[in-house]
Amino acid sequence: MGTGNGQRIRQRPEAGLSPQGESSISEPEGGTGCQAQGLGTAAASGTAWSVIQIAVNKVGTIISIWLVAQLLSPDEFGMAALTVSVGLFLSILPPLTVGDVIVTHTTRFEPIARAAMRLANLVGIGTFILTAIAAPIVAWCYGEPMLGVFVGLLLVVALRPVSFGLVAVPLARLRVAFDYRSIALIDGWTQLGATTLVVVLAYVGCGPLALVLPQVAVTFVRAYYYRQRTRRIAIAVERPPSPVPECSREEHRRLIGQFALAGIAQYVHNTLVILPVLVLGYFASEHATGLFAFAFSLSTQANGLIAAQLGTVLQPIFVGLGHATERQVAGFLRVVRVLGAGAVPICLLQAALAEPLFRLLLEPKWDEAIPVFAVLSLLESSYFATAPTMALLRAQSRFKTYFVWQVLQFVIAAGAFVAVAPAYGALGVASCSAILWMTSLPIAVWLCTRPMGGSIWQGIGIFVVPWATAVPVAGGAWYAWTLLEPLGTPGMILALLVVGPAALAVSLWLTRFTQPSAYAEIASIATRYARKLLKR
Repeated sequence: MGTGNGQRIRQRPEAGLSPQGESSISEPEGGTGCQAQGLGTAAASGTAWSVIQIAVNKVGTIISIWLVAQLLSPDEFGMAALTVSVGLFLSILPPLTVGDVIVTHTTRFEPIARAAMRLANLVGIGTFILTAIAAPIVAWCYGEPMLGVFVGLLLVVALRPVSFGLVAVPLARLRVAFDYRSIALIDGWTQLGATTLVVVLAYVGCGPLALVLPQVAVTFVRAYYYRQRTRRIAIAVERPPSPVPECSREEHRRLIGQFALAGIAQYVHNTLVILPVLVLGYFASEHATGLFAFAFSLSTQANGLIAAQLGTVLQPIFVGLGHATERQVAGFLRVVRVLGAGAVPICLLQAALAEPLFRLLLEPKWDEAIPVFAVLSLLESSYFATAPTMALLRAQSRFKTYFVWQVLQFVIAAGAFVAVAPAYGALGVASCSAILWMTSLPIAVWLCTRPMGGSIWQGIGIFVVPWATAVPVAGGAWYAWTLLEPLGTPGMILALLVVGPAALAVSLWLTRFTQPSAYAEIASIATRYARKLLKR
């Protein structure tokens, strides 16, 4: 990968690139052979390391959510969720977005990275100051009875943008180097530590602070280890005879302009995600906010195993394809089809078996969250396409398209949430959110494929095909649960341990006929990594 200033970088296999690896997300025929194979291998390897890391941590996260649910009340969940959401709302230019911008500047990465580091740190510190000043005002606006606790939590949350400013550029360096193994290991161990700390703090009676402090602290720890890894990364750099030039004024202006547009677009997206919590906290109650936040945290776990961090892996891959739009779009479509084939059955089964899941594992205080969890699981059955969609738009520097898409959805969502929150609470807001995302994402997929003549019907088909496969099976699983319900606890156990896995297996088997290419991809991935595990 040339840097444009005389530096030449080469990767070693230890950086997460397996020379023998066969790409499951490879380029279509007609690409340049070596580049296509290298980028496809990087995509497969990067996705694999991310999924392994997430899979291990999801188990710990689910256990910690269950333990914390026994120790905290819905009101405490609500206060924690509201403070984190307010902190994100006040982070108008997310510092992490600097990394997404500089990943697209592969030809002069180093000079631009230096300027980007200063920019990310400046934005992070500025956001901390803004949040600290606004904390008491926001607490007053929300009418918080525990004013001091709410302000204290917001001051803790205010440190998060500072940590993101420290993370942005080191993480971008690792992404550009395709060192996903290091990213996965660092994220995995630090998240495991944060998850453990959540349980410990909840056990000793720290209340909502138990949900807030660990996620702030873990980002500072990641920043340290990312930086250490970039210093020891297995990359040989041949330095030019003259020092690396500074970022030019034109490059600096371009960096700031792209960051401003990408940052505002990301801010709108972040606000759109947290908008239900902000609206419920103001128009409903902390109890309703807590029910929504708890149901949301549970509903995202399975989809997170499939799609989380995929954008981190895919954006540099798409950038590596340069201006080969046809290959970018073809690779994008393969990714979303494979994700849909796996994510949709899992999420629909979550919705179908929500009642036995909650009744068996959680206390009755969470029963009101059952329908909210079911609706949000339906939302997640479409949300799988978000990460690759945003990754492609960013890689193509189509920040304006990304911005317009998110702004339009935000405007519609804000009006809908405000209208339903006072009367229908968490369930009403969850239902509106599901409808909006399930309508918006097919349009977003169409926007990604439009440069190559893609139609809106193609975008809709990405979601309709896996839904048509999985809905009858999920419906059968729900009906089986209604027959088992009179058995009580044994019926719940059978529903979760027998009906659920059997229904998932049937859904994936049917994919062989409805989506043969996606089925082949999934089978190839499963076979390859099963062999690796058996060898160990």
